Amino acid sequence: MRIPVEIKEMINEKARVPRIHFATSTRDGKPNVVPIGYVEVISDEEVLIVDTLMDKTRKNLEENPQVAIAVEVMEKFKVYQLKGKANIFTEGKVFEKAFETQKRRDERRRLRYAREGLKEPGWARELHQRKPKAAVLVKVEEIYSTANPEQKIEEAWGGSPNFESVRK
Repeated sequence: MRIPVEIKEMINEKARVPRIHFATSTRDGKPNVVPIGYVEVISDEEVLIVDTLMDKTRKNLEENPQVAIAVEVMEKFKVYQLKGKANIFTEGKVFEKAFETQKRRDERRRLRYAREGLKEPGWARELHQRKPKAAVLVKVEEIYSTANPEQKIEEAWGGSPNFESVRK
């Protein structure tokens, strides 16, 4: 499924501070959800998540590739859920993209901190120095607006991948 431009921009560049969470589950359905910072839409249908600290999440992915990504920008009350299938890469082109994604996200964070006069806490600095262990590539199969969770995106926006706002 094509990821609409608005969602791509929320994740990649436009949102000041998007909140993004990644949900997985064990083979028998026990859920796990974690906040993620190193994430980027890399094609019309794929989201790349950088694994720097995923232990339980990684184990779940190895057992069950079905995942969900929640994206929210609260100042605009834009909230979406992307569902799909994940693949793990520890070498090759996709894995190399994880390093590029981490670098871009770190630079945006540094610029935001400087612009807002913030000092990065020591614990965060240590966290951001971790190198990627893997790249998780999610092929998006479904997208929902969590403001209207009964409605799939293609229904809400007539299948258009370049929607501007929800038609109610």
